Amino acid sequence: MNHVRALNEIRRMEIEGVKIDELVVVDRDRARAEQVARAHNALWTDDLADVTGMKVDAAVVAVPTVYHYEVVTRLLPHMDVLVEKPIAAKLEEAEAMGRLAEKEGRILAVGHIERFNPVVAALREQVGDRREVVHISAQRIGPGPPSWYTLNLGVAHDLLVHDVDIACYLLESTPSKVLARAFWDPSSGLDTDIVALYSFDDLGVLGDFRASWRAGPSFKRRVLTVQLRDKLLEVDYVLQTITAERGLTEHRAVGGYSELIAAYTSKVKESLSLLGVRREPLILELVHFLNCVKRGEKPINSWEEGYRALKCVVAALEAARRGSAVTIE
Repeated sequence: MNHVRALNEIRRMEIEGVKIDELVVVDRDRARAEQVARAHNALWTDDLADVTGMKVDAAVVAVPTVYHYEVVTRLLPHMDVLVEKPIAAKLEEAEAMGRLAEKEGRILAVGHIERFNPVVAALREQVGDRREVVHISAQRIGPGPPSWYTLNLGVAHDLLVHDVDIACYLLESTPSKVLARAFWDPSSGLDTDIVALYSFDDLGVLGDFRASWRAGPSFKRRVLTVQLRDKLLEVDYVLQTITAERGLTEHRAVGGYSELIAAYTSKVKESLSLLGVRREPLILELVHFLNCVKRGEKPINSWEEGYRALKCVVAALEAARRGSAVTIE
């Protein structure tokens, strides 16, 4: 639904010169397909074969993750594909999808939407030299999806995958190993809370990330903190803000407690907001994908990036089950 809305908006406004001739909604639920299509001036069908038989340039796959492999492998021989994150339920499926895309000469992009959040681009500029990074930390907390939608995939696949992907993107590196702890819901067997400590040994950087569904229906937190040698940057993904903390105005020995507090509260802080018109990350992601299709270019959210993020998530879950560190090859 969200993708159809965003694509229809791109079509109406021809954002960044992207021209969409026609939209087709595909859903096994005929009533839902027709309802969404009518709301957004699109064609519709309940049969994927109808689309593979049409002259379609690109598809966006937004189905439960366990069906990604089945749907994407049917589409890739006919068109370029953007599949929602995570790329697949299993690493073997992800690799097979990527190899099929290469064989068919197709683009396979993965919906790592935070890469297109304007605040992430601004953060990359603020970070500058990745070798200046000392530590990365993230919290991604909120109520989980309906139980019927998860289909045996938990919070690590749903939320942790975002922040480990952004860490790899910022550092241009893959973690060497991971240590993790998790809680599993006894009724569903799904992981609902996980804390993962990733070690980027080539850069001497530790990253600790918490993802949790154990939250009330109105609680949502999406923050990332990057410590450099001379400042600390805190990002709010939803509000698209960056706060830079550069330390105290003066660092000196103080007398009483009140002087200590006064010195500590004299932190130098700067805030930057990027929330503005046409800055919805989903629209930016779709525009990037469609431009890559048009130009035959590799997207920044390629299948290889999606595979790496999934590998990091799978390793974290294995480490949590084992109770010991897992090496990421």
